Amino acid sequence: MDYLMIKASIIAEFLAENLAGNDIEINEVASVDKLKNNAIAFSKKGFTNSTITALIIVPKNFVIPNDSSLSYIKVDNPRLSFAKIVTNFFQEKRKINIHETVIIGNNTEIAPTVSIGANCVIGNNVRIKANSVLNNNIIIADNTEIGENCYIKSGSIIGEDGFGFDFDGDIPIRIPHIGKVVIHDNVEIGSKNTIAKGTINDTIIFDNVKIDDQVHIAHNCEIGKGTIITACAEISGSVRIGMNCWIGPNCSIIQKVVIGDNVTIGIGTVITDNIANNKKIMGLESLELKPLIRLKKRINYGG
Repeated sequence: MDYLMIKASIIAEFLAENLAGNDIEINEVASVDKLKNNAIAFSKKGFTNSTITALIIVPKNFVIPNDSSLSYIKVDNPRLSFAKIVTNFFQEKRKINIHETVIIGNNTEIAPTVSIGANCVIGNNVRIKANSVLNNNIIIADNTEIGENCYIKSGSIIGEDGFGFDFDGDIPIRIPHIGKVVIHDNVEIGSKNTIAKGTINDTIIFDNVKIDDQVHIAHNCEIGKGTIITACAEISGSVRIGMNCWIGPNCSIIQKVVIGDNVTIGIGTVITDNIANNKKIMGLESLELKPLIRLKKRINYGG
């Protein structure tokens, strides 16, 4: 993508920080290991070079060399500031549009600033609020509610029936699901996610939750504000996850478990019991991080 030239001083002003070095013009985004002239990059540790003319976002404690041709902006969090810069200056703005192939049910409310990609199906009684973006081939089932500034990637299915049965003798009988899915504001849902509607109570995804690709969230779950759920996690029915948690890749969480706030769950962990606030749970053993390390040292695990 070709960008207009942007003065380094304009980027510094955007960040409310000072520019060190020449007020060069920037027209490209790069990584520090593939840095080019007139590009912008970031480094968490700082970066020096005497042959390239570019702008580097660096941490506050970085000592700027006297012999570098680079320009610098010091910030508290280089990666976060870089993300804001790319979003504001270098990301192509998506046009507001509902593709002609979209099927929309009855009694829907879709804000005029919503964008919906090709081959999506929007059910009856759906509500989608302002500035939300749906990519392609998405199904939003009946009665689903989606808040403002949400982003749903291609191939996800939200609000269809959950998986629930009881037995009449040896014959499994489906339990009707009459709840819905409610997604609050600023939620991101990755590609090929499935989020099932509630059996009776709703499945709820609260503000600022970010969900990676190929995640399954079953009926009646509640996911607290600011929680991150990474790829291929499976969350069974009626699980409640608190605020600001990190759910690692390939985790599996058994039904009706309650997970507190600020909990970190490591890759591949199987959760079968409640977890209190501020815990770090790791490994197939589902132990807290410090006891797990002590156990592995005691048994010379991997030694």
